[in-house]
Amino acid sequence: MRLCRLMLLLLATSCSSVNSDRPPRVEQASAAIAAEMAEQQIPGVALVALRGDDLIVARGFGVEDAGRADPVTPETVFALGSIAKQFVAALIVQLTERGRLGLDDPVAGHLPQFTRLPPGLTIRHLLNHTSGMRDEFIQPELRGLFNLDTGFAQYAEAARHSPADFAPGERWSYANINYLMLGLIAERAGGAPLGRLAAERLFRPLGLSSIGYCPNQPGRTRGEARGHVVSDGVFAPHPPENFALFRASGGFCGSAIDVARWTRALATGKVVSPQSYGDMTWPARLNDGSAADYGLGIMLVAPDGVKRLGHGGYGGGFAAQIAYYPARQLTIAVLANRFIFAEHIERKVARRLLGVADPQPVVVPLSDRERARFAGRYDIGVHGWPVTFAERDGRLWFELPAPSMKLPLAYLGNGRFVSSEDADGYQVEFSPDASSMRLLGMGMMHWYGRRIPPAGEGDAPYRPTKFGWRFSRNAATPSR
Repeated sequence: MRLCRLMLLLLATSCSSVNSDRPPRVEQASAAIAAEMAEQQIPGVALVALRGDDLIVARGFGVEDAGRADPVTPETVFALGSIAKQFVAALIVQLTERGRLGLDDPVAGHLPQFTRLPPGLTIRHLLNHTSGMRDEFIQPELRGLFNLDTGFAQYAEAARHSPADFAPGERWSYANINYLMLGLIAERAGGAPLGRLAAERLFRPLGLSSIGYCPNQPGRTRGEARGHVVSDGVFAPHPPENFALFRASGGFCGSAIDVARWTRALATGKVVSPQSYGDMTWPARLNDGSAADYGLGIMLVAPDGVKRLGHGGYGGGFAAQIAYYPARQLTIAVLANRFIFAEHIERKVARRLLGVADPQPVVVPLSDRERARFAGRYDIGVHGWPVTFAERDGRLWFELPAPSMKLPLAYLGNGRFVSSEDADGYQVEFSPDASSMRLLGMGMMHWYGRRIPPAGEGDAPYRPTKFGWRFSRNAATPSR
C-alpha cells in the first residue's frame, strides 16, 4: 500500500481512554499530532499527558504495524531508546542512597577490567556525559559486533578496551558507552542483573508492568508496536536489532501510559529522594566552571523559556520523547513507531497544553561575507564526527556525516540560525567571532562545538563559557 493512501487510514484511526468532551487545548494537541504524522510519515503514535497525577489525555493514533489493522492505544508497547538511560541513572542514584557506591567514586574501582580509563574518571562523569569516553557507535571494533549473533558478554568484553578522547570534565559529549559502563557498575553494586534490578527497584514498586527489555524485533504480537522504515514510498518493518547489546543505553520497551507515570514518579520523590532528584536535574559542571544542559540521565534544555526536564530515545525504527514541566506539573510522553523527530511532536503538544504560541521566526538577510564567516567545520567532542556549516546555493547548510544529513538554514540575526524546513528543528547559535557554537538538536540536547581551523592554520580561539551555565546554588534556577 502506498504511503499517501495508508496515511489517510492511519489519521482516521485513533483510540482514546479519556472522555470525548476534552478541553480545546487537548483537541489542539491531538490535531498537532495528526498533522505531524502526515508530515513525517509515521504509522503510529501514542500520546499521554498528565496534569499532576491526573490523566488529561491518553490517546493512540494510527496502527501498531503498517501490515495489520491493530490500532495504537496508550497501552501499546514501543521501544524507548535512550530513555533507558534515565532508568539506569535512577538505579545508580538509588545505590548511592543505600551506600553501595558514591557519585564521585573513581570508575576504576568499580570496573577494573576496563583497560583505558582516563585518570580522574568518576561515576558522575559517566552519568552526565562529561567522561570523554569514545562512543561505541564510532568504534569500528564494536560496530563490527552489531549483529544478532553477538551476546552481551562478548560485547562488554570488547567494550572494555574503549579509549577516551578528552580528559574527564573537559567537555560535554553524549556517549552511549557511558551507560554501558553504568549498567555494569549497577550490576556489580546491586548484586543482580540489570533487568532484575530495574524490575524490582523501579518498575514493580510503581506498577509499571509494561516496561522491560525489548525483544530483537518488537511488534510480533498485538499490543506491541513494530518499528518501521520507509522504502520506495512504502512502510516496511525495521530489520531486527540486537537490543540486548544496548540494554543500559537503549534496550527497554514500554507503553506511553507507563512512561508518563514513570516521569511523574521520578519527579515527585517516588523513585529517589527530592534531594537526589535535585542532583539529577542540576546541569553538568565542567572543569572550567561552565556547564552543559544535561543532568544525570535528564536533558535540561528549556524551549520557549519554560523549564523542561526530559529525555529522548531512538533506535530500531522507533522514536520516543518524555518531558516534565515542573512549574505546571505537566508530564508528556510521545512514542512513535518510526525513526522520526519525536521531540518536534512533543514540543507542539506542550505548547498547546501550556498555552504557548508556536514560534514565528523572522528571517533576515545574510550577506555573502557574513555567511562565509560562519561556514566551517566544528568539533562537538565526538571523535571523527564533526558538524559542517557549508555555503551552497547562496545559503548556509548544516551537515552531518552519519547519518548523512544536509539541511538549509535560515538566519535570524545575531549569529542565530534555524532549520529552514522546520523552526522546531535544528537551531544554531554562533559566538560573536564564530569560534564556537551551540547546536540544539539530536534529541532536544545542546551540543557545544569548537571551530576546527583549516589545514595550515593554528588553533582558533575557543571561549567555552560563552554558552555555558554559571552556577549559583543559592539561586532558584541556574543563572547564565
